[in-house]
Amino acid sequence: MEDLTGRWTIISVKNEPVQSAITPFFEFDVSEKRVHGNTSCNTFNSAFVTDAKDKTAIKFVAPVSTMMACINMETETKILQVILDISHVKKDETANRIKLVDKNGHTMLLMEKR
Repeated sequence: MEDLTGRWTIISVKNEPVQSAITPFFEFDVSEKRVHGNTSCNTFNSAFVTDAKDKTAIKFVAPVSTMMACINMETETKILQVILDISHVKKDETANRIKLVDKNGHTMLLMEKR
């Protein structure tokens, strides 16, 4: 599996470019099986599980988020709607990018390590 450790900026949600004043990101701690980040307004935390038999498998468990209201909640809403549908991590054709995809292989999040 792609080394997830570190900060990944979200470039697109379901193939729609992110347009937000605050850049959303996921920051993975693989050793702790934890992720935290920003969904363009609020911060979130979650555990995740992987599968030793399928090195690309990933499942987010019980994500929690702060509840601030922001002017534009569109990007945040989209990210929160897809997070539980993610089932695998795939390398993108572009260096330093990954795709978090659903069980049908549809890209939910395109991310870039910066």
